[in-house]
Amino acid sequence: MGKGLKVGLRLRLLAAAVAACALACACVLGACAATGAGGSGGSGVLHVGVRADVVGFSSYNDHTGKYYGAEVDIAEELAKRLGYASVDYTAVTPDSREDALQSGQVDCLIACYSVSDTRSQSFDFSPEYYTDSIILVAQDSSLIGGIDDLQGCTFGTMSGANTASQLAQYLTEVGFSDGRELAVSTDGRDIGHDTWHLKTYASYQALSDALESGEVDVMACDGAIAKTYLNSERVILPGFSIDPQRYAVATQKGSALSAKVSDALQQMIDDGTVAGIIDTWD
Repeated sequence: MGKGLKVGLRLRLLAAAVAACALACACVLGACAATGAGGSGGSGVLHVGVRADVVGFSSYNDHTGKYYGAEVDIAEELAKRLGYASVDYTAVTPDSREDALQSGQVDCLIACYSVSDTRSQSFDFSPEYYTDSIILVAQDSSLIGGIDDLQGCTFGTMSGANTASQLAQYLTEVGFSDGRELAVSTDGRDIGHDTWHLKTYASYQALSDALESGEVDVMACDGAIAKTYLNSERVILPGFSIDPQRYAVATQKGSALSAKVSDALQQMIDDGTVAGIIDTWD
């Protein structure tokens, strides 16, 4: 074989080796992309903030050490479609959930968290997966039959939820109150209005206990949450509701995850997955 042929052969072999190496690297990088967050291979962990006390949506079982409910099932399916291998749950409350998301403790909130103009200034929201209304619950023995019987009564709400502000706005709009706050406690949990009083509580159980003891005359909360605390001695007041409370997945404002979550959840809504999950737990 001539010298020129040998050199040409070596160059062709070298080029082939380089091409093979490039192809191998591309495959490795492609595999990494496919198995990371947002891919389809299933690796990584999606950190989700959920409620631990809303039966049917997300509640923690001390015996199994697991969370159960519609929002848990939505989180699992969402993580799968985004390419995560598993979901890590963090229990949040209305008081703590926004800090958990802003600090990066969780990647998203699926925690009976409703969309509002104010919240949308700080967080991104997916399409809504559930719509609810704020209702009033009273003890049957109170003989409260409707909103006309609530003059001078004490309303209880969950601290950190937007229920209190929406309640105040509603009572003003229907002419029940002039909207004035006459006295506010130092911790902001006890507010006197012109025709009604407001107390807020750190948990729904504490709120329910306050209704039981008579510390509050009615409790205001989302209908889905109220179901957890209804019993034969309690009634939902007729003729009262604040619509709508639109639950959606919240992510950090402008994050790369926001668009992916919105797209995946919209697909889950369009193909009937979300409706099926909600029906299972309703």
